[in-house]
Amino acid sequence: MRMFLGGSKGFSLYEDGDVTQASTQRVLCLVRTVEGGVLAGTADGQVLAWSGAGGATVLAKDLGDAVTSLALARSGRLIAGCLPVGAWRSKDAGESWTPIKSLAGSPGADSWTAGDGAGSLPAAAAAVTAVGTNHKDSKTIYVGIQVGGVYRSRDGGKSWYNLGLPCPDVHSIQLSAAKPERVFVTTGCANNGSGGAFCSDDEGISWRQMGEANRCQYTMGLAAHPTEPDRVILSAAEGAPSTWKSNAGCDLYLSTDSGRRFRTVVKDLKGGVRRRGLVINPRVPSEAAFGTTTGELWYSNDGGESFDLVAEDLGDLHAVAFA
Repeated sequence: MRMFLGGSKGFSLYEDGDVTQASTQRVLCLVRTVEGGVLAGTADGQVLAWSGAGGATVLAKDLGDAVTSLALARSGRLIAGCLPVGAWRSKDAGESWTPIKSLAGSPGADSWTAGDGAGSLPAAAAAVTAVGTNHKDSKTIYVGIQVGGVYRSRDGGKSWYNLGLPCPDVHSIQLSAAKPERVFVTTGCANNGSGGAFCSDDEGISWRQMGEANRCQYTMGLAAHPTEPDRVILSAAEGAPSTWKSNAGCDLYLSTDSGRRFRTVVKDLKGGVRRRGLVINPRVPSEAAFGTTTGELWYSNDGGESFDLVAEDLGDLHAVAFA
């Protein structure tokens, strides 16, 4: 198995037990390119590109204090979310960048606040912690603000609409490749009854809470199956990342009915799973993987029905992507 890894130890390729390092810069997010390479957003505001051999190439510098999220559309349009709140777009897969200045003027922007940084970001300012693009329409963009909610643009970022998510503490956004109108969002707000994960079947017009019976509700990572729209894997911890140092109490859940019911497939991990730490292989959907804050890498070859621990001591893993 071949996976790109990003985290506190930098940017690397894991291949059947061997680790090849590309960069020592702390990585917060990864996105796989159509050519089989990977793009990484770093904690110092850079975007790196790597094919898995040689050294990494710097595509962008100073996109904010940190690049917290990346999304790549089939058209090649790339969206980067940043700390403090900001977003950039590239029409040429990262060769050149333009700021999306309209986001700062969105309805409700004056109420955006910082969360606990999802355990990896400074808590001094709000951040764009999640971005997503529609698989059929690259001009339809979603951004998630921690803490500020989910916003959608249908015109490539010229104007934005607040989608009214019940919990504004947004961690990740994922659009279904099999059903583009379906949007999944993970959030915090674990203890007030309105948090956890949410699903929309109408592009964010309405939302339903997922997995209300799950033991853990502080949701972070989520992986949607690329061809089975109702299959989704979710990670959730007992509380915020600031409480994970001793024991995150993190569970992995699997649903085959788009989150109406879940069953636990991994229970009570000491390390938490971060926002970009859980993934399904888009080319081989029977494969799934996740990394933890304690440096463990877990792998599934049965679509998330079960996971095996395959590597340890990999640092605080922020992001995983199949190579």
